[in-house]
Amino acid sequence: MPHSCSEAALGLLTCMEETECVKSGKDIMECLKDPVESDDCRAQRNAYTMCKHSQLNMRTRIRGVRTY
Repeated sequence: MPHSCSEAALGLLTCMEETECVKSGKDIMECLKDPVESDDCRAQRNAYTMCKHSQLNMRTRIRGVRTY
């Protein structure tokens, strides 16, 4: 299970590397904390957060990830 969110994490990392904040020389963690700068990668950040949340949620672990 530790690698189940690696695709979402890689997508977020790739998106953040393309932002102006990171290109200006700031650390990725600093840019993620700034809501204005990380707004471009909101979908990737939400996907990563939901993936990590599903690892801790016992209902999701038993039933699987919900698909709509």
